[in-house]
Amino acid sequence: MELQAVLMAAGGGSRMTDLTYNTPKPMLPVGNKPLMWYPLNLLERVGFEEVIVITTKDVQKMMSTDPKMKRDIKMKMEVVCVPEDGDMGTADALRHIQQKIKTDILVVSCDLITDVALHEVVDLFRAHNATLAMLMSKAHEFTETVPGQKGKKKTAEQRDFVGVDQSGKRLLFMANEADLEDGLSVRKSIIRK
Repeated sequence: MELQAVLMAAGGGSRMTDLTYNTPKPMLPVGNKPLMWYPLNLLERVGFEEVIVITTKDVQKMMSTDPKMKRDIKMKMEVVCVPEDGDMGTADALRHIQQKIKTDILVVSCDLITDVALHEVVDLFRAHNATLAMLMSKAHEFTETVPGQKGKKKTAEQRDFVGVDQSGKRLLFMANEADLEDGLSVRKSIIRK
């Protein structure tokens, strides 16, 4: 794939604070492997030989000592640490590494665990000469079971609002609830039938 891979692994896991209290989200154990192992393994399996990992110093330190990361991931990882003093979003993090970007990029989140064929997403991106392609899935219920407390539910603290056209193939709107003020402004042309 003539793309550069970028793994976003600097998020604090603000929607899972019970789990990320002592362990950063990218290093949470899932099936005895760090969460970020799965997208790294996927990238390697589809042919990427190197990846830029955007993360924090804490995660970088944990990566360097994790035996599964050292043993299983063979591709070259260029780790770039972002400042931890601010809430840097995806676009800001990409601006932070802009001098390292030489071609189109494939941005992958550290919590991506999928069996989707990435080459099909890339093929669609190329075929439509798109500016951006996103891999999305339908949202689940807004409540989740609290680990360790049978039957208790808690409401998700933040939601993402996503608007797509009728075909479900064109993104019209996307915002995180935390980024919105008192309401959600949507142009009439977007909600027209």
